Amino acid sequence: MIAIRILLLLSGIALLAWAYYEVYRQKVMAATPTIGAGDVGNVIDSEREVRIEVQGTAAAGPSGVLRSPLTETPCVWHRTRISRKYTQWETDSDGRRKQVTKEETVYDSSTGKPFWVRDVSGQVLLYPDGQRPDGARRSLNRYEGVRGPLYRQAKSQGIGLPGFANSTKGYRFQEWVLAEGVPIYALGAATLVRGQPAIRKPSRPPYIISTYSEQEVARRSRLIAAVFSVLGTLLVVGTVVWWIAEPTA
Repeated sequence: MIAIRILLLLSGIALLAWAYYEVYRQKVMAATPTIGAGDVGNVIDSEREVRIEVQGTAAAGPSGVLRSPLTETPCVWHRTRISRKYTQWETDSDGRRKQVTKEETVYDSSTGKPFWVRDVSGQVLLYPDGQRPDGARRSLNRYEGVRGPLYRQAKSQGIGLPGFANSTKGYRFQEWVLAEGVPIYALGAATLVRGQPAIRKPSRPPYIISTYSEQEVARRSRLIAAVFSVLGTLLVVGTVVWWIAEPTA
């Protein structure tokens, strides 16, 4: 019972921390100036980090139009995740053995190549730097048995999928893409990369890349903060009251 109470307390604290982060994120967004993509080079300061926001549309970067590895969808950014479904024998508390089905991620990778964000003022390079764009379109979500067409496609693209003998039942293949022309809202650090103005991940969060407008991102953030704040408070207060009422339970 103590373990359950501790778990509930930690869950409540985690929700409150997430709500606090969302409030902080909103403050950063409100305090960060929105400038034209073509004006980023004018605000770069070699002495300090400058946060800026831009809103425009995505365009292929210096590497040209990319193609996602599994569906070969033209895009400026893509992410691929592959999970393995398998069976495993386990022993329960009564010593009985049973076969259970589990799933684990065996591959999860996204592109790091920069792409352009364009508006009426010009364009600026945007580096993903590990950030997954909010609102990217899922182009694939399919489960296949062992060594199906998508398994062979992944192998042909150099994606190493380990073999797992007879325990593997199949794989779930998922893919997300950002197409050319989709709207982009980005909040990050203005910098120079090989003499070219660019937006990169700042030294402190948040780093935002989204297909939603700033107003939509802020609205969703406020909703998350409100819901998590209420749930976190209920969990913490409820658990403390329970503990006081039944300290030895």
